[in-house]
Amino acid sequence: MKLSVLDHSIVASGTQTREAFQNTVELARAAEQLGYHRFWLAEHHGSGHFAGVAPEILVAHVAAATSRIRVGTGGVLLSNYSPFKVAEVFRLLEALHPDRIDLGIGRTSGSTDLVARALAYGPPASNERFPTKLEDLVAFLSGTTPATPEFEKLSLKTMAQGMPQVWALGSGEQSAALAARLGLSFCFAHFFNPIHGGPVTRGYREHFKPSHVQAAPNSAVSVYVICAPTEQEARRIARSSDLLTINTRRGRPEAPIPSIEEAEAYAYTPEDLATLEFDRKRVVCGAPDQVKEQLTRMAAEFQADELLITTIVHDHRSRLRSYELLADAFSLTSTPPAGQTAS
Repeated sequence: MKLSVLDHSIVASGTQTREAFQNTVELARAAEQLGYHRFWLAEHHGSGHFAGVAPEILVAHVAAATSRIRVGTGGVLLSNYSPFKVAEVFRLLEALHPDRIDLGIGRTSGSTDLVARALAYGPPASNERFPTKLEDLVAFLSGTTPATPEFEKLSLKTMAQGMPQVWALGSGEQSAALAARLGLSFCFAHFFNPIHGGPVTRGYREHFKPSHVQAAPNSAVSVYVICAPTEQEARRIARSSDLLTINTRRGRPEAPIPSIEEAEAYAYTPEDLATLEFDRKRVVCGAPDQVKEQLTRMAAEFQADELLITTIVHDHRSRLRSYELLADAFSLTSTPPAGQTAS
């Protein structure tokens, strides 16, 4: 089972944005040494707790700070951008870091309507246009004919050979069906939607059509995980995530990731507690053996080739420790930092 990392460049209460990016690089280097397969950067806008507004820039930064781990986006939100420009950026990244770049594509705007309009400098593209935009993007990346007739003779003339690995990201049947039809890899966002993911991902594999960029289905599940030496400690660490959920649902996107102490002092209403009862279905939380058992069962249910782990907690050291414990539980093959040899 491959394990990978999805990072959100977390802004924790009492810290600055610059620390979020420093922590992202530290986590990427640790993930590479621990044996994780890939490291993805998320895209968010108008958020006070996630600093990654430009994942393509973070991909370049992280890839330059590491040497072996695959680096990519989870994902670029294509509704906000031109497929041709995204293709230019990622063919350039692939040229700089051959065989290490992933391009995960999301279909939502990842922001409020006003921010989405500002990104698109006008009305964002409708959901009905998304499949065509994705087809055009793959065509620009691979050098084939775009779906839009206006762009049939347009190509990337100056880029080196090779293209990034393209993933369609989603939390429902539409995204899975589109990935299967276009012959792309698919990642189901369980951390966003903990319901019905198994049938959706199995359906992707069943209906996959080989394409000129990919011959066989390749699926991953993105899971929210908090792992600690004991279940009790993991549950306590997760309290900051509980309050983050409430802040988000109550329209407080500017709030950073709260501390455990802030979460323990918060007066939760009955409505809040009902929200958290459902929200905790998104989270795999516990001691290493417990977490491994749940993740192994989930991978089998989803028929997933890979688990993409995201850990959102206040304390950066606790986050690093969670990934370390998980790597040990799954017996990942660790590698020494560049320039060193294993003892």
